[in-house]
Amino acid sequence: MRKWCIENENEIKLIENLVDRGQDEVKVKMSKVALSADDIVHFVTDSEHIVPGHSGVAYVSEADESLGFKLGSRVIVSPFIKAEKHGVERVDVLGVNRDGLLVDFVSLPAENVYAIPDGISDNEAVFTDYVALGSSIIESMDCDKGDYILISSASTVGLILAQIAIYYQLVPILVDINGDKLKLAESWGVYYTLNPMFDNLERRVEEITGGRMCDFAVFTGDSIPFANIARLVKENGVVIVSGYSSHQKHQLDMNVILDKKLTVKGVADGIDEMSSAINLLANKIIKIDGVITESVYFEDVPEMIKKCVEYPYQFNNILIEI
Repeated sequence: MRKWCIENENEIKLIENLVDRGQDEVKVKMSKVALSADDIVHFVTDSEHIVPGHSGVAYVSEADESLGFKLGSRVIVSPFIKAEKHGVERVDVLGVNRDGLLVDFVSLPAENVYAIPDGISDNEAVFTDYVALGSSIIESMDCDKGDYILISSASTVGLILAQIAIYYQLVPILVDINGDKLKLAESWGVYYTLNPMFDNLERRVEEITGGRMCDFAVFTGDSIPFANIARLVKENGVVIVSGYSSHQKHQLDMNVILDKKLTVKGVADGIDEMSSAINLLANKIIKIDGVITESVYFEDVPEMIKKCVEYPYQFNNILIEI
């Protein structure tokens, strides 16, 4: 097996070792892996010794017949791994707190491998975990049709979440400082997009919601300060912090949270929504055209990483072909 491993800040090294398939596991040959801004965070912090990548498509290389997988079949890899810490069940995420998918071969629990329907392309399938995370965010809300959901950041999670919200007849308001990403969202039918470089957020949200402000806000990226987002939520509203990596340090405006009696939740995985995500992709509810900004081969990863670190806002998702 070959894997790209972060050795220390801004450095990545190719490591070779054997991959043994455990009991009730499926060994797969990775085909495509998407690196995102969340993955790039590891290269500009003090993270060490981790294989990045939480989104991937693969082909079955080895599996027991009883597990129901045919050799060579095309599969989605779920990055959500059941774990236990201090006697409590939790979910780890590959590429975040466990070695990720930027490898040629990997062995995983059978429950983390899903067959890809014929109607889903590789480039669509590679974003299944993002769709699952978006569905998990919606499931965490006690929302009704017509509720306003402010989505902070047109990150991949934000772009996909906005489409899921529309599917469930909610009203997303997408906020970002990147005009190109907002235009992409508009082309997918996201009607309300705001850029704080040009829009007075509080006034515009008041206008859009008829003065009541947003029922929910979802913080999916670092482009807008957390405190600014909390001010756009109604009394007794809910703010959800979601994503895979540690967000930059943000000051919590406790006065706003207490004054409005806001509820703050964290949603960091989509382990229970993978099948739902596959259905959304199969039925063409979710669009991903334009989300992939670059495609490179496995051997070109170090050069690509250097570009991402140097120009952090130029690349959204990079597709690595293995």
